[in-house]
Amino acid sequence: MSNYKRILKQLLAIPPAKEKSCTLENVQSLHKILSCPTSTYPTIHVAGTNGKGSVSMKIAKALECSGYRVGLVTSPHIISPRERICINSELISEEEMVSGVEKLFQVCRNLELKLSFFELMTFLAFDFFCEKRVDIAVVETGLGGRLDATNILCPVLTVITSISKEHVQFLGENLEKIAFEKAGILKLRVPVILGPRARFQSIYKHACALKCPVFCVNKVFHFFDEENSEIAKRALEQLKTDFMLTQKSIDQALIFRPSCRFEICGDVIFDVAHNPEAIFYLLQALHYFFPQRRLRFVVGFSKDKDYESCLELIAPVAVHIHLVQGNDKLMSIEELSFVLKDAPSFFYTCHQSIEEGVKAAFSFAFQANELTVVCGSFYIMQEAKSVTYPTKAFDLNMQGVPIAFS
Repeated sequence: MSNYKRILKQLLAIPPAKEKSCTLENVQSLHKILSCPTSTYPTIHVAGTNGKGSVSMKIAKALECSGYRVGLVTSPHIISPRERICINSELISEEEMVSGVEKLFQVCRNLELKLSFFELMTFLAFDFFCEKRVDIAVVETGLGGRLDATNILCPVLTVITSISKEHVQFLGENLEKIAFEKAGILKLRVPVILGPRARFQSIYKHACALKCPVFCVNKVFHFFDEENSEIAKRALEQLKTDFMLTQKSIDQALIFRPSCRFEICGDVIFDVAHNPEAIFYLLQALHYFFPQRRLRFVVGFSKDKDYESCLELIAPVAVHIHLVQGNDKLMSIEELSFVLKDAPSFFYTCHQSIEEGVKAAFSFAFQANELTVVCGSFYIMQEAKSVTYPTKAFDLNMQGVPIAFS
């Protein structure tokens, strides 16, 4: 077994946190022991229920196209954990990941710290960016904001893309409580960009208390990527006071978005919409760009998601739904099908594997000239794509995909 596979196995074996930590004490201790790596480069901190990955990538791309050495931290990954950490669109190498993780494991043993997979990957990125002397880093939060491992940052700019119900067991049952958790990333006098779906009283109050200048995106958009682009554009306009950004670099960056965000591949669309709001905006985009097409869905959802509401949104517009299951992070097809128990039996099909479901969907869709939409968990995308393009070697580097419609 290679060193990389060994380290990867150790990382993936770390059990997920059963509950959210009440303090940042562990990560603050680790940051201090590592000599505060994030103090060596400016950062942009991006939070939000949906859109934060796309906005982070667009901001990083514009800075990169303007000649800066830019670190980018995103999550989760689709194919490899290396996707979470890159500099100028190039992923951390296997060798760099091995040496960085081994260093962190040793530090944690010395401090008797037990960190989550996300916390370890976050600090791997922070230390890596320091070592590689990035000019700036764009950092996406994981879950929430106030108690997120990334919240040791003292950024030059904060962005909150959107607020909707997700992870209510950690963040609260209503939108204002969730907004309060997201607002926890605000820092004294640091400007904040708010997306049109992030304008909550909790955030405004916190911004006012910290004397943060607030810049809002107010326009309503037909396509969620237009909204993400506008948020990124406002952020980049604010950064122009400290960074040399050309209009050409901004325009080039805004047309890109991460893989599996309304990614169109012939008659197949891949989208990691995995909560009700994201599903709603996916359906809105489908109606906007493909108003006459019949839609066949392949769906799989993680266990911690509101899959019932997602399926209830999809059902009225689908000609058929293929329910799939995969690893132990995904809901079983029995649980998914229970949501559709009142629908006719011919309306949905249960598949024991992602491969089986995707192949069946493609076969029926091809015969009926339908559009296949693969959506839901990040964890179904790699296998779904490999079935679609079995001979294609996917580039892991975070180049993004340009906006294109057939």
